[in-house]
Amino acid sequence: MACVLYVLYFVAKSLSLAETGRPVSALDYFGSFFLIWFFLVGVWIIQPRINCLFAAHRETARKALC
Repeated sequence: MACVLYVLYFVAKSLSLAETGRPVSALDYFGSFFLIWFFLVGVWIIQPRINCLFAAHRETARKALC
């Protein structure tokens, strides 16, 4: 159970860090932690945030190749 909680903590903190680009505190990723924990509801909120990050990454990678 401790490993599951650590994975949820790590993913929530990494998502918040990727979105903000600065070190985050516990309050910054507290909501994401619970949205990931309650996956059936949280997936509807978390997935668009991940899609936005991925789209931004693809744009910067495309510009770097040209």
